[in-house]
Amino acid sequence: MSATSLLSQLKGLLIKSQQLRPKFHNVHPSDDQWDELTKLSLSLSEAAKTIGEEIQTLKQSRSERAWKESEKHRLNAQSLRGDVFAKGRLKNPHVFRRNIITVFNGPKDSKFDSEDVKMRKESTRNRCASIRELGPDGIISWAIAFPPTLWAGGSMASDIFTCLHNDIEPDLVQTWPPVINEMLRLLREDEESLKDSSEYHRFLKEIDDTSRKPRISRKRKYPEDENVENIVPTNFVPPSREDREMKHMYTNGPASEISKFPEPFKTAIQNSRLWKWERSQELLTTGCWATLFPKGDTQDVSFTIWSSHEDGYHLNDVFGLQHAISS
Repeated sequence: MSATSLLSQLKGLLIKSQQLRPKFHNVHPSDDQWDELTKLSLSLSEAAKTIGEEIQTLKQSRSERAWKESEKHRLNAQSLRGDVFAKGRLKNPHVFRRNIITVFNGPKDSKFDSEDVKMRKESTRNRCASIRELGPDGIISWAIAFPPTLWAGGSMASDIFTCLHNDIEPDLVQTWPPVINEMLRLLREDEESLKDSSEYHRFLKEIDDTSRKPRISRKRKYPEDENVENIVPTNFVPPSREDREMKHMYTNGPASEISKFPEPFKTAIQNSRLWKWERSQELLTTGCWATLFPKGDTQDVSFTIWSSHEDGYHLNDVFGLQHAISS
């Protein structure tokens, strides 16, 4: 049963119960009938209370289920965004173009649209408006990741859409490969609607603003995140000695982000053989820093950097690291 059908039935029951009220003044029940009416009214009240409680319970649990159900889409978005930085090109440029046009223009209307199609398009327009409220990096990340046929009104549940919308904004300002800026400007020249759109012009201007701040405030916590934070260890094994098995590795970020590293890390990285080799190959990305995510969601993530041999010993001295193991 669809939510629309369920709403229709509940509204029907409410209307019928309201229509019954004036009719009680025109009946003369017997004693037995009064007893039966009292029992039925109590049962009706109990049923209404149960329905209300069930709705609240489902509403709360649904946010958790939606977060889990959206996981494959969220991971795919991360993968596609990483692919753009690693290869300097879009895996699905047609999806990117269609997304940008749809987000800033909305769906096109037709005189032949049925009522159902009109409702779907109106829902899509509302979602386009929500996407445009993201920062420029969020809009670009969305356009890279999700085809319009996936997130359009009527195609994706609203709570799944909300999860993706709340998660897509990068935590840091992105320095996108040239292919992104080039395609966005070609779209402005090719699409009359974008050429005349002040909102699209503002979007392009924001991308060029290197001083812009990340909109990390859009990131929201979900029930499972809060549960993880509140977990209290019940054993005395330090996290560093737990069994750890890698689930994800993220690397090959923009080499230009080296400027965000403080000293002495920046110089240590630039002195590494890997960094020098990458620059000799004129690569736009670097594998000199990476994050390793373990399979256990409660386990810590490690952040690693590459440095020259000599700088490695220098970092040991700077941070007072002690020899722990040899092989």
